[in-house]
Amino acid sequence: MNPPVPNAKDHYDRFLAKQYAWMAGDFLVNVEKNRAFFAGQGIRPSGMGQAVDLGAGCGFVTIPLLEAGFFVTAVDFCKPLLDELRLYATSPHLLTVAGDIMDFPLWAGRDPELIVCMGDTLTHLPDTETVVRLIRQCHAELVPGGRFVLSLRDYSQEDAGSVVVIPVRRDADRIFLCRLAYQADHVGVTDVLYSRESGAWERSCGEYRKLRIAPVFLERELERAGFRIAVNTIREGLITMIARKDA
Repeated sequence: MNPPVPNAKDHYDRFLAKQYAWMAGDFLVNVEKNRAFFAGQGIRPSGMGQAVDLGAGCGFVTIPLLEAGFFVTAVDFCKPLLDELRLYATSPHLLTVAGDIMDFPLWAGRDPELIVCMGDTLTHLPDTETVVRLIRQCHAELVPGGRFVLSLRDYSQEDAGSVVVIPVRRDADRIFLCRLAYQADHVGVTDVLYSRESGAWERSCGEYRKLRIAPVFLERELERAGFRIAVNTIREGLITMIARKDA
């Protein structure tokens, strides 16, 4: 019997957190990209300024929100990434919460005007029923007029059985590859790092799964929860949606 594939938290804690900021690209470039996105969408505090960043990681999204004037509750299951966020952001308007975003009491009851769930956070959930629960909780938490911002990779297009290898990033001493094996409902992910910190190339790797979430599913469930979708785009394989709670 094959050993079980580790879940996303295990993979981040054991393997990915140590190189996440590097693997995802230059830290400042990612922050600037999100800074420009929020500015372009006119996302700024309009009331009490409470925001919740679900899957905050090392702060690619949290930092631009703090700069825009929000009070941010940053939630992530990976404490090392939240510790890294704290190195970049010392604002008194930041609260970091280490835990599962599905543990609603950890972040509920703050009357946010903005909830963001960006990167591939949503695909780390175990199944679509859990996605629906999260969407409905976010609708319940937001104040009237509040916005819910989602972004995630569109893994819904490949046929089950397909295998794709992506060269993610490299520099003089590191090469990061990602192997995607498509299954009916999930994508099996194998992250591979080649590094030569000791002078010779060494290989390390880790595995986990991501949920395949179709854009049409998100549209339907956001509307069923009571949201009105204001932005809905797919560009370079990235789904971006902004949904508003009107009442």
